[in-house]
Amino acid sequence: MFVKVAFPIPTEQTFDYGVPAAQTTAVAVGKRVRAPFGNKVQTGYVIAVSATAEVENPKDIIDIVDPEPLFGLRELDFYRWVADYYLYPLGKALQEILPGGGNVRTKTEKILTACPTTAVTTLTERQRLALAAVRRESGVSRAELTRRLGDIRSVLDALVKKGLVEVTDREIFRSLPLGREGGTRPEIPQPSPGQEAALREIVATLHAGRPKTFLLHGVTGSGKTEVYLRAMEEVRRLGGGAIYLVPEISLTPQLISRVRERFGGAEIAVLHSGVSRAVRHDQWRLLGTGKLRIAVGARSALFAPVRNLKLIVVDEEHDPSYKQDERLPYHARDMAIVRGRLAGATVLLGSATPAVQTYFNTGNGKVDRLTMPQRIADRPLPAVEIVDMKMERALREEGAATFLSRRLQEALAATLSRKRQALLLLNRRGYHTFLVCRDCGHPIRCRNCEVSLIHHAGDNVWKCHYCDYSLAGQSVCSHCRSPRIGTYGVGTERLEDEIRTRFPAARVRRMDSDTMERPGAYEELLHALGRDEIDILVGTQMISKGHDFPHVTLVGVVLADTSLNLPDFRASERTFQLLTQVSGRGGRGEYPGEVIIQTFNPGHYALQRAKDHDYEGFYQEEIALRRSLLYPPFARLVQFNISCLHEEKGERAAHALADLARELLTKSGGKGAATALAGPAPAPIARLRGRYRWQLLLKGQDSRSVRELARELLSRFRAPGVQIKADVDPVYFM
Repeated sequence: MFVKVAFPIPTEQTFDYGVPAAQTTAVAVGKRVRAPFGNKVQTGYVIAVSATAEVENPKDIIDIVDPEPLFGLRELDFYRWVADYYLYPLGKALQEILPGGGNVRTKTEKILTACPTTAVTTLTERQRLALAAVRRESGVSRAELTRRLGDIRSVLDALVKKGLVEVTDREIFRSLPLGREGGTRPEIPQPSPGQEAALREIVATLHAGRPKTFLLHGVTGSGKTEVYLRAMEEVRRLGGGAIYLVPEISLTPQLISRVRERFGGAEIAVLHSGVSRAVRHDQWRLLGTGKLRIAVGARSALFAPVRNLKLIVVDEEHDPSYKQDERLPYHARDMAIVRGRLAGATVLLGSATPAVQTYFNTGNGKVDRLTMPQRIADRPLPAVEIVDMKMERALREEGAATFLSRRLQEALAATLSRKRQALLLLNRRGYHTFLVCRDCGHPIRCRNCEVSLIHHAGDNVWKCHYCDYSLAGQSVCSHCRSPRIGTYGVGTERLEDEIRTRFPAARVRRMDSDTMERPGAYEELLHALGRDEIDILVGTQMISKGHDFPHVTLVGVVLADTSLNLPDFRASERTFQLLTQVSGRGGRGEYPGEVIIQTFNPGHYALQRAKDHDYEGFYQEEIALRRSLLYPPFARLVQFNISCLHEEKGERAAHALADLARELLTKSGGKGAATALAGPAPAPIARLRGRYRWQLLLKGQDSRSVRELARELLSRFRAPGVQIKADVDPVYFM
C-alpha cells in the first residue's frame, strides 16, 4: 500500500510513500502522517491511498498522527478547488484550512477498570476503599477518583501491580461550555409575510436536495436571522448539517446565544480565532464524526467537515472581512457557493446591502434573489439626515475645533433626556490620528511603515496600527529636530473624551479593537448595552454589524468621508454599505430611529442613496461606473504584491515581473479576452513592517485566462530576497 502526501511547503508537488504492513488498516485520506523528508522528519497530509506508487522504491512513512481523518474525500475535492483557484500550494492550503494547522495533539485521561479476578490478597484500608469505588464505577477517570478521595496515586499504582485494576487511556474532547438540550425554549415569533415567502422557496430547495444559491435581500430589521434559524431547523429535521458564517468574531456572542436557545448546545461547534486551537481541533473532529452537526463561526468555519452538509448561511455576505488578506487569500462567500455546488447544498447569502458582484449575479441566473423589503411589525426605517460640515458653524465654536455638529449634539441631548440609547460611529481608533512638525511640516511616521503614528492617550503613547512600533511621550521632528510637534485628527478615543465632557451624566463606552482585546470584552459590553447600562456607545465599524438592541434610537456618523476617500474602486460601495448598516441599528424596537450623518461630501451618490435607503438606486449608479471602467463584475483581477527589505532591489524585481508579464501577453497573441496589465506602482502604504512594497495588477474578462497568466508568472519568476504573492479577486488594495 502507498500514500500520496502533501507537505506544507511552497510547491505544488506531492510525494509518494510506502505504508508498513502494521499500519495499512489505519492509514486513510485526511489523516496526518510523519515521514522522512530530506534530512528531517516532516508532518504531511494523506491525499490519496493506492496499491501502486509513481516512483520506484519510495520511503515508508514513520507513523500516523490521527486516530480519525481530519477530512474526507468530499472535503478534499473542495480544498483542492480552493488551492487551485487561489494559486496556492495544496499542502500549505491544508495547513491554513485545518484548525491550528492540524498540529494539535489529542488529549487523553487515565481510566480505571476493575479486573475480573477473585484472587484473595491483602489490602490496606485505603486500597479497599479505592478498589470498591472502581468496582462501583467501572470506567471512572483517575483524576475524578483522586478529586474525591484525595491523593491516591500510590494506592492506585499498588492496585495495578496486584492485578486488581487496569489503567487505559481515553480521549477527551475539549469544547466550549455552550449548554445542553433541555433548557427553556424561547417563544418563537410568527414569521412575517416576507419571511414566510422566503422560507417557502428555501425549504422547497432543501427538500429537492439540489444545490442552489439564494440572496436573501432584506432591509435592516426585516428578520433575516429568523429565516436562517428556521432553515436550519428544517435541515435538522432532514438529518443534515449546516454551517453558519458571520464576518467577524464580535458578532458570534449574540449569534451563539440565539442558536443555543433554538437548538441547545449539544450540536454546535464554534470555530473562529477567538477559540483556542485545541478546542477548535476537537470540535472539528466531532463535526467529522457527526456528533456535532452545526458549525458556527467566522470565515474559517466554511472548511469544517460537517457531515451530510445541506445548508451554508453567509450572513452580511457583503462584508470584506470574509476575504483573508494574508497567506491563503480566499473569500469565504465565494467559496461557500463553490462548496454548496460540490456538496449539493443550499447556500443562503444574506444582506441589507448586497455586494455589487452578488446583486449582479441575481441578474444572470447564478443567484436567486429573495426580498424582504419591510421590517418586522412594519416598523419604519430610521429617518436619515445629512449634515454638511463645511457649513457647520460649530466647527469654530468658542474658537476651538469640534467634530460634533450642533445638530448631532442636540439629538444626543434629546436622546439622553428620553432615557434611550445612541451609537456614534467613527471609523478611526486612537486619540489624535497624526503628528506633524509645526515648523517644517514634516509628518511623524512609523519607522517601519509609511503610515502616521496614532496617539493613544490612555497609554500616552503613539502607535503604529500595522506593526509593533510605538513612541512614548513627547518627541522631536526627525527632519529639523524641532520640539514643536502638532497633533491633528480625531479617533474614537478622543471622541469618547469629548462625549464625556459634553454629557458628563451619560454612561459612555467605547467599542474598537483597542478596548476589545481582553477575552470576554465583546460579550461584557454587549450585555451591558442590552441591559441599558450604556447610554452612548462610541465605536468603529464594529458597532455597525448585526447587533440588535431595541432601545437604540439615535445613530450618529461623525465623519462619513473616512471610507469614501480610500484608493479603492469599491470605496463608494463600502461607504454606502457602512452607512446603511449602522443606520439600521436604530429604531429596531418600539421607538422610531433617527440617523445623523456628518460629511464634507453631502452630494455624493453613496451618501444620498444611503439617506433614502435606496439600494437599487445606488446599485444602478455604481454598476454603470464599473461597466465604464471595466472593473468587477465586468472584469477579473489578480493583484501581485511585491515586497523586499531593500528598496532598489524590490523595485527592480517589480519591474522585471511586469516585463515578463508583458512578454507572456505578447506571446499569447491577445488571447484571454483582453487581459491587461497595470503597474508596477508603489503600494498606497509603500513600506510596511520594514518591507518596501509594490503592486502589479492583471485585469481581464476571462477568469481562467487571467489566473493562468498569473500561475505562469509565479512558476517562472524568481528573485531571491523578494517576496511575491498573488491575490486572486483582491479586496484590499492598501
